Amino acid sequence: MIGEIPWRAKLKAFGTHFLVSVLAFGAIIALTITLWYPPPFFWIDGALHVTVLAAIVDIFAGPLLTFVVYRPKKPRLMMNLAVIAALQCAALAWGVKTMYSQRPLVAAFVPLKENRFYPVTEAQLRAGQRPIEEVLALSRSRPALVFVELPEDPAEAARVLGSHSLSVLRQSERFRAIGGERLARLVSASRTRKTYEVVIPSFATGIDRFVAAHGGNADAFAFIPLYGRFGYALLAISKADGKLAGVVAKQIHLH
Repeated sequence: MIGEIPWRAKLKAFGTHFLVSVLAFGAIIALTITLWYPPPFFWIDGALHVTVLAAIVDIFAGPLLTFVVYRPKKPRLMMNLAVIAALQCAALAWGVKTMYSQRPLVAAFVPLKENRFYPVTEAQLRAGQRPIEEVLALSRSRPALVFVELPEDPAEAARVLGSHSLSVLRQSERFRAIGGERLARLVSASRTRKTYEVVIPSFATGIDRFVAAHGGNADAFAFIPLYGRFGYALLAISKADGKLAGVVAKQIHLH
């Protein structure tokens, strides 16, 4: 009989489970983002998508399963709840492991036809010829900002980039510190606010806000795009020392 279903007890169990799931998931994800995905990488380089998938299982599917199976004094109730908890922990562990393996350790500026930054993951760095610690020592920014050194001959540089230019991100032996002539080349690749006003209006608005909050001198910064797997952002690089001054704006591809 429908009237015999303990709706109140089920809803209470669902609510308790949901609250615990939200608190646990939120704490772990917040810690993960803080440690591994500083802005804007969480939004544009995959962590957001992994977080959403993990949240569907951890925050919603788990409590819903509890709602379905829960009945006071039901035989093997604790076993059923333990199985649900194990599934949630597995989903959360998968999400954390995936975000850890794909975390960006470096943002590499690729010159020539690219003239933009790209995130470089730990897996990509391990494919290179230099120790990861040596690469990270090239910059004090987090993630480290580096310059991809290409051959001086334009034809040879184009060959290195080829049709799959992002393969150069695995060649950590080409990574250099941003300074001197390399900083000058990066600065020369900066686009003006007027250009972004036509191409990406939200970036032009972001430049206005950023400049107003940082002394009002737009000439002190080079505005260089950062392209991730699921969106892109505009970085402000100090022309004085090549350090990351801040994130101006971002756009996310949700598809």
